[in-house]
Formats: sequence, C-alpha cells, structure tokens
Amino acid sequence: MKINYLEIKTKSIEILIPFALYWFFIGFMSLIPDVQSKDLTYYLFLPAGVKLFSVLIFRINGAVGIALAVFLRLMLTNPSQLWFGCLIISIVLTLALYVVVEGALQLFRVERNLSNLNYYQIVGLAFITSVVNGFLFSYVASAFGISQMSSGLWHKGAEVVLGNFAGNAAFVCLAMFLFKHKNFVTTLIKIKIDRN
Repeated sequence: MKINYLEIKTKSIEILIPFALYWFFIGFMSLIPDVQSKDLTYYLFLPAGVKLFSVLIFRINGAVGIALAVFLRLMLTNPSQLWFGCLIISIVLTLALYVVVEGALQLFRVERNLSNLNYYQIVGLAFITSVVNGFLFSYVASAFGISQMSSGLWHKGAEVVLGNFAGNAAFVCLAMFLFKHKNFVTTLIKIKIDRN
C-alpha cells in the first residue's frame, strides 16, 4: 500500500487551520471581556463563526479540527471535568454541526464548491447552526455536570444561541464577502502597500 504524503499533508493542514483559527479567536475574545457573560457563554462568540466557516470550507477535516479545539477548550476551562465527558461533548456538538451544515447545503442546493452560496443562505445556516449548537451544548454540558451550564437550561441555551448567531453572522458574512470580492480587497491592499 502506497502512502500519499501530499494527501496526508493536505488533510493535516485542513485540520490545523480550523484548530488554530478557533484558538486565535478565543484569544481575541479574551481581550474583550465585555462580550463574555460567563465562563462558557458570550454575547458575541466569534469562534462559532470559525466553526461554521471551517465546516463549510474544509468539510469533515474542518469538523475534526473544530472538535479537537472544543475538546481542548473544555478541558482547560473545566479542569475538574473528566476528559471523557469533554470528548463526548466536543464530538456531539461538532457532529451535529457537520450534519446540519451538510443537510442545509443539500436542502439549499448549494454546489460543492459553494459558488452559488448566497448571503441569505449564510444567514439561514448561521441561524440553524446557532439554535442547534446553543441548545445542544447547554443540554449536553448540563448532562455532564459542567457547573456553568447546570442551572437555567433554557436561559443558558438561549444565551448561547444569541452569542453564536452574532458570531456566526459577523465572521461568516465577512469571510464570504472577502472571498466574493477578493479582487477588490487585493486591489485595496496593493494601493495601501504602494502608498507606503
């Protein structure tokens, strides 16, 4: 059996990019304490956009990178939590996100290369994934006894939904705008460089 190193390298990069982006935006969010409502909930959660963006672009490899990042975050924010519980939470959340995104893309009849994905579909995806992730996260985290999520399940779920939706909308719409107008953005960057 011949090992295809290029394919392994590509898959590794597609896993590493979402993992790194997730942690970059977690770090960025820590610089803005006003957007954090509790240890695990935010009013604007940009990593939710990273999760959606990663699954849209990298599909299953993006989901793997996100699952690893969520697992590590849960382990670091809940050191008393058993690693197995954090692993199950990260797998359940990421698998649900992946299934919802794939199902919605088929329902919207979006091409595999996302060429016909429009802003309304992105908002729809952001809303659907925010609702599923928010309530599923609250329920599963509560079931595993994560103290920050153990009381007021519906209230916590709604809080996570709103923070995720705001993060999804901000991150993914900006990313899709940049991709669809990359020539314009490249021209602006070149003009700025030429001025310096």
